[in-house]
Amino acid sequence: MELVVERDRLVAALRERGIDYLAPEDAGGEPVPDEVLIASLAANEDPRLRQALIALLLLHPQLAPAVQRFRLNLDSPAETELVVHYMAAVYLQRMWHVRLGHYLPRDSNLPDYFSQELGLPSPEAGYGKPGLYALADWHAVHSPHRADHLSEYLGVAELLFERLKLRVRRHVPAFAS
Repeated sequence: MELVVERDRLVAALRERGIDYLAPEDAGGEPVPDEVLIASLAANEDPRLRQALIALLLLHPQLAPAVQRFRLNLDSPAETELVVHYMAAVYLQRMWHVRLGHYLPRDSNLPDYFSQELGLPSPEAGYGKPGLYALADWHAVHSPHRADHLSEYLGVAELLFERLKLRVRRHVPAFAS
């Protein structure tokens, strides 16, 4: 699978899927298939693009099977980032289930593919909060990127909610189907 590295093209692909908080606003480029987008975000050097995986999965839980299908095709750092950001979306979806329900169709929950493998709490425990905290600790140990991972995960959720609230006020759908 050939990865997309151009920021503008990735941002444009995210905007097409309802994730419109990344710059530049006028990003453009050729369309990017879902699986290529997911892999390209996971492998990208830009932490904001990697973190956008969380928003993408929260808005489009139907993409979950793609994560499971091709994760082993990625190099080790990209696979780690994919799994971590997928699990962040899983835990955040459980934590913010009611709040997400105000803005999005009530889809089924993202499947828990990786918590046992990573030795993390079930997403059902404590509405996902213990899992999210444990995931941030796990991520800090297994990632070469030094960061406050918990703040990153929560920050993505807040950005997404702010954009969803704005869309409601403007009577714009959360994303194009």
